[in-house]
Amino acid sequence: MGAGIAAHLAAAGLKTHLLDIVPKDADKNSRSSIAEGAVKALSKSKPPALMSAEVLLRLFPGNLEDDLERAIGESDLVIEAVVERLDIKTALFSKVAAAAGPKTILATNTSGIPIDSIARSLPEDVQERFLGLHFFNPPRWMHLLEVIPGSKTSPAVVKEASDFCDRALGKGIVPCRDTPNFIGNRIGIAEMLLTFAAAEKGGLTIEEVDFLNGPLVGRPKTGSFRLGDLVGIDVIQHVVKNLEDGLSADPAAPNYDPLYAIMKVPPVVRKLIESGRLGDKTRAGFYQKSQDAQGKPQILSLDLETAEYRERIEPAFTELERSIKLLSVEARTKLALTSEGKGGDFLRNVLLPLFNYSATLSGQICETPQQIDDAMRWGYGWQLGPFELMDAVGPKVVFDMLALRGETPAPLLTALVKEAGDDARFYKQGGDGPMVFTASSGHQPVSRPEGTIFLAERARAHTIAENPSAALIDLGDGVACLEFRSKANILDDGVVTMIANAPQMLHDMGYVALVLGNQADHFCRGANLMHIASLIGQKNFGGVDAAVKALQDAFMNLRHGPIPVVAAPIGQALGGGTEVCLHAAEIQAGADLFLGLVEVGVGVLPAGGGLKEIARRASQWAAQVPGTSPYEWVRRGFEAVATAKVSMSAFEARESGFLSATDGITFNKSRVIADAKKRALALATRGYVPPSRDELIQVVGAPGGANLMMGVQIFEWGGYATSHDKLIGQKIVHVLCGGMGVSSGHVTAQYLLDLEREAFVSLCGEQKTFDRIQHMLKTKRPLRN
Repeated sequence: MGAGIAAHLAAAGLKTHLLDIVPKDADKNSRSSIAEGAVKALSKSKPPALMSAEVLLRLFPGNLEDDLERAIGESDLVIEAVVERLDIKTALFSKVAAAAGPKTILATNTSGIPIDSIARSLPEDVQERFLGLHFFNPPRWMHLLEVIPGSKTSPAVVKEASDFCDRALGKGIVPCRDTPNFIGNRIGIAEMLLTFAAAEKGGLTIEEVDFLNGPLVGRPKTGSFRLGDLVGIDVIQHVVKNLEDGLSADPAAPNYDPLYAIMKVPPVVRKLIESGRLGDKTRAGFYQKSQDAQGKPQILSLDLETAEYRERIEPAFTELERSIKLLSVEARTKLALTSEGKGGDFLRNVLLPLFNYSATLSGQICETPQQIDDAMRWGYGWQLGPFELMDAVGPKVVFDMLALRGETPAPLLTALVKEAGDDARFYKQGGDGPMVFTASSGHQPVSRPEGTIFLAERARAHTIAENPSAALIDLGDGVACLEFRSKANILDDGVVTMIANAPQMLHDMGYVALVLGNQADHFCRGANLMHIASLIGQKNFGGVDAAVKALQDAFMNLRHGPIPVVAAPIGQALGGGTEVCLHAAEIQAGADLFLGLVEVGVGVLPAGGGLKEIARRASQWAAQVPGTSPYEWVRRGFEAVATAKVSMSAFEARESGFLSATDGITFNKSRVIADAKKRALALATRGYVPPSRDELIQVVGAPGGANLMMGVQIFEWGGYATSHDKLIGQKIVHVLCGGMGVSSGHVTAQYLLDLEREAFVSLCGEQKTFDRIQHMLKTKRPLRN
């Protein structure tokens, strides 16, 4: 955990010390070996902890005996992530406080030990600079950061730390009160214990539970038990013990908890720990990774009654399973919660008490329901938090169901239903934006970090134009945003039409710049593959040609239109999603960016101008030094396309040449659109002049292409490429090298686009390409044929 936090700080550009204990019997050369080993392990971690190899240059391992004073003295922020023992933490912080400067902020990453219990042994002035910064694991990938001030923490320190972690580290900040396990683990562990109890009561298998607590109700595919294996069974025991020790069953006690009766380590968890089965780290927990009689990998499931492993039993909830594909998460949650049978019974036994528990704790562990919802979405990967789920079902429905069960609805829920009856909702739209219901002041504005833009809220009153797949939204100051709204944000006809028309239309309306972006999980997963497959199935290759031409023309309108365009990709920007970014004047990318031209996986090549852009950028690079050949850049681009290489961060995309050195990177995904707007406005203010459509591009021709063609052939001979891979590779080389003319020369962008389109259509006529496309549509995985 500490190494992961350190890696994230270093990725944000900070010099970071990582200190650990000195091993027993260490010699003078191995006193820092634990920290050094942790740094080395970062390169092999899955999911990747490093945004690029360059991060390691800013990471300095050391030990707590030799390096503490020097490292602490150099640092503005110190984060402790040692074992969850109060005595060890207080002893360490006494040394840290002595070495720290007068303005250094000290933070603990404890998952549940009260902040004041750690701080009280520190000097008064240090307590003012001490707080909890609770990262969730893995630190790079989990958006949530709980910020917990102690009773003496300065509000200015809380604000400084929160702003830094928001803007520099990209975290979703949730302010918490100093209560046991704070917010995420308080609600999350309560849900897990309710799940254990409901599974035992209903006699459900772990497969049934993981289905019911999975995507059906907007949770990750891991469900509950698979998540337990990922987190660690021993960790579950630890956080449950935190609650058992820190809470009370006495209603008169200040630490009273209405679910205290179930705040005990479940018997099956104790059995697993006693037998050394701790989850993924031991290859056995609720699931066991093993091999069958033929030596093939298999995963066995735990029988909750016997604590022995058995083969998987598929859950049988046909109607609920079908609803995942047909209904929104809100609609299917309501369906599931009100359905008959053991599935509905289980969810009622978990969700209804959880809803009531969350409503009871709002105002105790935090200020508003929004903070609980944010914590569960950002820390546990829920699509909807408890209060958002209640709104999906209907708070009045929840109120009535609780009453029927003989449970007293929480005061917050009661107050809301009393105020609005059947129309009650925790969240509603106010005149100035969304509002959330609180016990103290009714509906109040939802909290938003300063300087952020939320497209869904902006769109309500500032939509310029829209169709079923895309919209133009006024961001203010003469800047518009083109938001993709198609399924998976693919480039369907509606999106392509909007892209084609937006630059000139906005210019005519007086707009000065355009941002391309959205706030879904992923920017764009490429072209409409199903449409292409349909055209191929009909042997309508003229239709394929027309569809590709429309895409190319739309992207050229972005690059050569009258106003500057800034792309704001986040998450996956694959295939056509990469190509649309390459045609923007500049890019403001989210740090966790998966970008790449992956078309070979479906048997074709990039034809939306991706190859043209590689050749153009190679030519631009070579032109900086007269007499330089574009070949090296072309070769690098060819390798990326031919291997369908995808960046694992925006920094890797910059290293591969898809992002330029001047393109921006934003760590907080909630700020990408706002930062892109600033970049677009700056371009317009400087007097943007679009590049000429007739610009000449230097290509390497046959002399350079011959080397690449030989490489393709060698890969086939070596068994690394199939014959179809070779065919695709040869066509990629043909385009990148400008048609393989007898010598290098200059061509126009349109010439390269025509080559792209011709190669794409010809590959669509190959049966193996059609097979790859169909396989991808059916399985979501590439086919090697």
